[in-house]
Amino acid sequence: MDKILLKRAAFQSVALMLAVIALSFTFQQYQAVKISASNTIASEALSASSQKTSGNSEASGGFQKVSNQIPQDDVPAIMKLMDGIDPDMLKQMGDRYLVIKKPEGPAISYQLEDLYISKSLKITLDGLSGDEMNSGLVGRMYAGEGFVGDPKYTEYILPAQEPEIIKDYGNDIVRNITVNDYYNEAEKCRTTQLLIELNSVYVPEVCEDAAYYYINLKNPKDVYDKILVIDAGHGGKDGGALSEGDICEKNMNLAILLELKKLLDKDNIKVYYTRTGDDKVFLKPREELANAVDCDFFISIHCNASDAAWPKGSEILYYDREFKGIRNKDLANLFLKELGETTSLDTRYILEKRKDEIYILKKATVPAILIEVGYMTNYSDVKYLSQEENRRAVAQGIYNGIMKAYELYPPVR
Repeated sequence: MDKILLKRAAFQSVALMLAVIALSFTFQQYQAVKISASNTIASEALSASSQKTSGNSEASGGFQKVSNQIPQDDVPAIMKLMDGIDPDMLKQMGDRYLVIKKPEGPAISYQLEDLYISKSLKITLDGLSGDEMNSGLVGRMYAGEGFVGDPKYTEYILPAQEPEIIKDYGNDIVRNITVNDYYNEAEKCRTTQLLIELNSVYVPEVCEDAAYYYINLKNPKDVYDKILVIDAGHGGKDGGALSEGDICEKNMNLAILLELKKLLDKDNIKVYYTRTGDDKVFLKPREELANAVDCDFFISIHCNASDAAWPKGSEILYYDREFKGIRNKDLANLFLKELGETTSLDTRYILEKRKDEIYILKKATVPAILIEVGYMTNYSDVKYLSQEENRRAVAQGIYNGIMKAYELYPPVR
């Protein structure tokens, strides 16, 4: 009798396992169809492989699915969130926008900060008195598809020498929502900060009515005629090269950038700065910013270093590539010439890079150069750059290069 029961239990276990495998396969096929093929590398691979192969979708196109969240049917949730919304307000929105349900409070103030280096929006709401805010009050629409609450995603392993896990969010433009709530005992009210991480860099345009905040998300190129990304190398704990007098390269780079900013602030150019303070910014967000806004020119400001004390002067690094009809080599020559006309620094040469050692230049898909203004290991260069008027001269040379570049290569929108 025990043997019969054991056989029956084993048979049922096998049957259950086969059923689970079948359901899993069906669900994965549904996900592959549901995910927009233009959204991520993983979905493109799934789309391509679905036309070529059949069978186990867990390894379609070489991508291995490692985890899956149940797909969120957001239609009821988005309808509930937007119940009673003014249709006229939605007519002002484009195909990509956020809708935030207003919390309770007698006099709520609203502030939005564009943290573009991290592709995030920080929204601060003061004067709340009702229930705490949560991600369920944040809706977003893209191409007619709505999402509410924490974003859902599917994880895949990208096969490579060093395997990478990537997340596919489908058509959801939000990557993460963080809610921080603070209570003000003196005012007897709360302050809430929403940090909304997006899939790219956008230009946020805010409007509101009695019940909602609306944030229209536009592509920078649809808003601005000219777009620059200016990068001050290193920052934070990454000091860069160090002079004999313990002057950090990071500070010299930033000081030059801030002088350049004074000049650019007078022009009708949208400038994204990777940092304007002593902040640690990793390499990937720097090049991702340049690529995301599809800038006209990406200029990274650095100072050089050598094992010997004699090398001095300015060099400009580049990869011999062309974007938008602009060769990086031509851009490098232009800026070196302009620096030579405004400073007394030696203009050494432009230097073509062939390997992958300059990450931000190698990964850039826009015209990009890296300016090595001078040598932190050379006494005369450091003495020159330590003077504010000389840093202004460097900034003027870079500014003149930017103006000349726009004259020679006007952007086409």
